[in-house]
Amino acid sequence: MYKELTFMSDVLDKKGVREGDLLILKPFYGKRRTIELGRTQYDFKNSGTPSVTCKVLGAVQNEKFHYQLILVETNNFTQKAHKRFCLKSLCGLPFRINGNLAMEAFVEHGDICELGYHKVVFEKKDQAVEQFNLMHDVLRKNARIINSHLPILIEGETGSGKTSLAKEIHKRSGLSGHFVHINLASLSKNLLESEIFGHVKGAFTGANNEKTGALKLSKGGTLFIDEIDSLPLDVQTKLLIFLDEKKIKPVGATFEEKVETRIICASGRKLKDLVLAGKMRQDFYFRIASGLKIGVPSLRNNPELIESFCKLYSIENKISYTPKLLDFYKSLPWPGNLRQLKGHLDKKVLVRQGLKLDFDDYDDELLQSSTSLVDISEEVKCMTMDELKSKYAMKIYIECNKNMTLASKKLGISFKVLKRILDKKVA
Repeated sequence: MYKELTFMSDVLDKKGVREGDLLILKPFYGKRRTIELGRTQYDFKNSGTPSVTCKVLGAVQNEKFHYQLILVETNNFTQKAHKRFCLKSLCGLPFRINGNLAMEAFVEHGDICELGYHKVVFEKKDQAVEQFNLMHDVLRKNARIINSHLPILIEGETGSGKTSLAKEIHKRSGLSGHFVHINLASLSKNLLESEIFGHVKGAFTGANNEKTGALKLSKGGTLFIDEIDSLPLDVQTKLLIFLDEKKIKPVGATFEEKVETRIICASGRKLKDLVLAGKMRQDFYFRIASGLKIGVPSLRNNPELIESFCKLYSIENKISYTPKLLDFYKSLPWPGNLRQLKGHLDKKVLVRQGLKLDFDDYDDELLQSSTSLVDISEEVKCMTMDELKSKYAMKIYIECNKNMTLASKKLGISFKVLKRILDKKVA
C-alpha cells in the first residue's frame, strides 16, 4: 500500500506546474500572452496598476475579481520537498478549472482555468503552444529585420502556414499600414502588372477606370505576394526597380510615385531551381531574399510537428485525442500540411460525441486516400527502395488496425521482419 501511495504521489507531483513552465493568458479581449513562470507569486485582477507579477485584465460586465497563483512547497511520500503552483481565489468568487468550480487548486500541465470571462492555460515548457510555432525563435532572433522594411522570402509547401507567418511578421513589425495579400497564381498573366502597380484610365482595352495597385494599397504596411514563382520575367524587372528605388509607375502612366511598403514573398517551390532554369532573374531572387529567408517545414516525416499542432488544437477547442488516433495522424504524409490537418479536425469536432476524439469514418476515408498506391506512386521517384518498402509496410499495418500478426501474414513476411521495418520507420 505504501509503495502504491508513493508511486501515485510522484506521478501527481510530476504533473504539477512549477517554475520554468508556461502560463498562456487569453483575455476576453486583447492580445494573448505567454508568460514563463519564474516568480513565486502572480496576481490576476481587473483593477489596479499592472506589473510583472500583477496582470490586470479588463473588466467585463462590471465583474470584480482577484485571483493569485503562488508557488508552494509540497511533501510527498518519498519525503522529498517539491515546489508547485497553486491557484487561489482572494475575492470570494470561485474560478473554473477544466469546467469545475474551485476556490483553490493545484494546477497541472494542460489545465484550463477560467477567471471570470478570461482564460489561463498551463503548459509544460516543451509542450507549450508557443513551441508549436517553429518560426518563433527565427522571428525573435531576427527582430531587427522584422522591424525594418527589408524584404522577406518564405518557402514552403502548400498549406504549411506561409500566409499565417507573413501576417505574424506584419503584426510584429509594428507597421501602421494595411496587410495586403495577392496570390499571383490566381491572376491572369495579362493583369498581373496592373494588380501590382495599378493602371490609369484608358491604359489598355477595358481600362475604363483608374485602378489602385496592391503596392499603393499597402503603403506604409506590408504587401504579401504569394506564389512569387508565377511572376513573369518582365514584371520581375519592374518589381526589382521598385525594390531598389521605392517608386511605382502604374500601367499607362507617365509619372512615378514614391511608395514605402514592406514586401514579403512566398513560394511553394525552391526559387533557386527557377533561377537555374532561367525562369527567374538571379538579381531579382537575391533582392527578394536579401532581408530574411525562411523555410517553413512540412508535416511529412515530422511527427513532432503533427503532435504539437494537435496539442494546440486540443487546447483551443477543449477536446482531447485517444493515443491511437494521435499515432495514426503521426503516421500520415499530410500532403496538404497544416491546412489539411486543421480541416480534418474541424470536421471531426463538428460531428463529435463527447470531448475525446477517436478513430471514425472520416479517419477511415483519410486512410484510404493517404495510403493508396496512387499516393505512393506520385512520390516513388523521390524514394529509395527501403523507403518505399517501409511506406507500404506502414500502409498494410494501419489497414490491419495495427495488428502486427495479421499485417505480417498479409505482407508475406515474418513478425520479426515487420517489426524491424516499422521500428526503423518510427526511428
